Amino acid sequence: MPLIRHILLNFKTLTVLIALTAIAMVSLMGGQAFAQATGNRATFPKNFKDYVLYGVYDRGSSKEEAFATAETIAIAKSGQPLPPGTQLVLGIWTDYKLVSYFVMEKGVGWGAASSEDLRTGDWHFQQFDLDGQVKREAIADRCQSCHSSQAANDFMFTIDKMRAYLP
Repeated sequence: MPLIRHILLNFKTLTVLIALTAIAMVSLMGGQAFAQATGNRATFPKNFKDYVLYGVYDRGSSKEEAFATAETIAIAKSGQPLPPGTQLVLGIWTDYKLVSYFVMEKGVGWGAASSEDLRTGDWHFQQFDLDGQVKREAIADRCQSCHSSQAANDFMFTIDKMRAYLP
């Protein structure tokens, strides 16, 4: 009996030490562990077939097509900030062929998952294949770093085309 009691006491002590170590690591990392745990939250819109093409950036055999819902375009035209839940889609064409989609999605408090110097408001970014499945995780960081220069435009490069769109 004393051996089992000794083992249980050591197990409880070890469990407490592991938990305290994890808490200390999160504190010391300044929330980076939280950011890695939450990851990228952008998803492919379930209602993409209802989206409106509001801008085309033609570069010969390559181009980008910008899509949003009619409601999103109306909000942008009114000058109001786009609300959480907004999803913008960019169709990417290479050699005259649609090859992927990029989604920019805004959520409540999503900016907290990034360090302040990398934050793009509450927007997250993700690349998807033509079936709406995640294509590559790493591209999100590249999108985020570019869009960070557009703070005055709610981190969007296409807001002017959205506001100028005529149905």
